[in-house]
Parts: sequence; C-alpha cells; structure tokens
Amino acid sequence: MKKILTLAFVFAFAIVSAQTKTELPRTEFTIDLSESSLLIKPGESKQVTVSIARSKSYKKENALLGLQSSLPQGVTVSFEPKEGNFESSIATISVATDATVGVHQLILSAELSRKRKGTILKVTIGGEQITAK
Repeated sequence: MKKILTLAFVFAFAIVSAQTKTELPRTEFTIDLSESSLLIKPGESKQVTVSIARSKSYKKENALLGLQSSLPQGVTVSFEPKEGNFESSIATISVATDATVGVHQLILSAELSRKRKGTILKVTIGGEQITAK
C-alpha cells in the first residue's frame, strides 16, 4: 500500500510540474513583447521587454534584434542587448518632440541562424485623445 501511495504522489507531482513549466517551442524560436501597445507623448521614451523562447536546437544560437518596419518621423528604437545569447532584451522607444502624431505599427524582430521572426508593437504618439484605428 505504501508503494502505491508513493507512486501516486510521484505521478501527481510530475503532472503539476509539467503544467507549471514554461513551454518551449518545438522548433526554432518565438519572440514576444511584455506589452503589445504603448502610448507615448512627444518628447518621451518608453520601454518594453523583448523575450525570445528557443527550442533545444536553437539554445546556443546568438540573436540579433532589429526592426522589420520603417520608423515614423521622430521615432527611434534601441535594444539592450541588441545581439548575443540572451532570453530577454529591453527595447527603448524614443519619440522626439516633432514626431508624427498618430497610431503606428512597428515590427520588432529577432534573427537567429538566418531565420527572422517579428512581432507587432502598436505605438500611439500623442495625448490620450488619440484612439487606435
């Protein structure tokens, strides 16, 4: 009876552990953002965390972060770190005082082993009165 209870406990623990683990992609990698949209006033900067989840075959590959879209006038994006073997990076979106007001979609991307994937960040430049289209 003691063996059955021990086996049941081990089995239950294995199920709970499997459910709480971060799921890795089966192939290649994924790129995610801590926020999908930002409201930034002219003259301000905001940050989002860029996370890269890698499959086992991509664990040792270096990542290169960048953009797959053009930037609106007066907007710059920088990454820290931009290149290397990391799980997350901070993207800083800076908006100049003369930036184009409105809603813009930026595609932040990661390249690993000559494969590039991106994710959309919606950036609203202006005051609270501007609404997404």
